[in-house]
Amino acid sequence: MQFTELQVHTALIVGEQKVSDGSIVKSRGMKDGSTAVTVLRGKYTEASQRGHMFFSYCAARAMSLPATAQIGNIVWNPPESGVYLALGPWSAQIQVTSAGNFGVSLAYTAQAITPTTATVANSTGSCNLNASSPNLSKAKAYAIGTLLVAPTVVMNLFHSTEGIATTGVDQMGGDFEGLFVVSPGYVVCLAAYVAAIAAVGFTSTLTWEEIPA
Repeated sequence: MQFTELQVHTALIVGEQKVSDGSIVKSRGMKDGSTAVTVLRGKYTEASQRGHMFFSYCAARAMSLPATAQIGNIVWNPPESGVYLALGPWSAQIQVTSAGNFGVSLAYTAQAITPTTATVANSTGSCNLNASSPNLSKAKAYAIGTLLVAPTVVMNLFHSTEGIATTGVDQMGGDFEGLFVVSPGYVVCLAAYVAAIAAVGFTSTLTWEEIPA
């Protein structure tokens, strides 16, 4: 049996490459021969610039425990959306006294139809903050909505001092980093735990990347 020797030659290049989408590029090399990996841009810059990242902002709302009559920050992924929602950075604050409340959780549930008796989020749209960039999100964002089933908690996000005063505002934030992915036909929301948050007491932002299903 005869064997043919196959030699594969690879090379790293030094310097910037001017390429377009879909181009096959060579790896960039360092002086010591190692491969360069860029950290020059933020984690979400590419997705935001391309219009794949979106946000939901809800201001000065009450917040319910997980319930069919949900109040807080609600993002619904319609069954026909054709995308998954990979959750990203979030922020939240409790700005009025909310006796008995111990914090905020992330929760989800199946939702085959549009939430009823709904109030839309204060603002929602693309994270590409450009007046010429329309909101092309497949998801829908609400501050209030009636759901088919009470959501199930998947993670506690932060603990709140039970007797928080109006002069002391808890400002919290984090990044899900795509850990939780919302499938078509499901809803995700922020919810209080132990006790609800009082009227005009809660302000929050949720963000997500839309990935083709």
